[in-house]
Amino acid sequence: MKQKCACKGFFLDKLIQPAILLLLKDNPTHGFQLLTELTENEMIACDHPDPTGLYRTLKKMEQDGLLSSHEEEGEKGNPRRIYALTEEGDECLANWRQTLISYRKNIDVLLNAMEQRLPEKNPVSCSCCRER
Repeated sequence: MKQKCACKGFFLDKLIQPAILLLLKDNPTHGFQLLTELTENEMIACDHPDPTGLYRTLKKMEQDGLLSSHEEEGEKGNPRRIYALTEEGDECLANWRQTLISYRKNIDVLLNAMEQRLPEKNPVSCSCCRER
């Protein structure tokens, strides 16, 4: 089984929380629309977010006070849950912005050091992410 390895970018999906917060900043919407926007958007390194994981994340974010939700009748009469950013969620988004600015600075320093010390190579499978 192939390992999901951080060196191949596998845990960047953790950026889904600030992406959700940003998508809801000015536009409350339902979960399926968020799923569509996350799939079509290049904000996070995730081709196809897991729908079950997304709804779990939305529920957790609501429990944490970052989102609020209410049910609304959908286009075909089916109820759907509409999510909106709370004031606490807006503050969390501002914190994410500062955190990501700091990360970007640290990443730039690390990349510059790598560029100085490593020859240009194509990525390969290292022992931490090879099939076992």
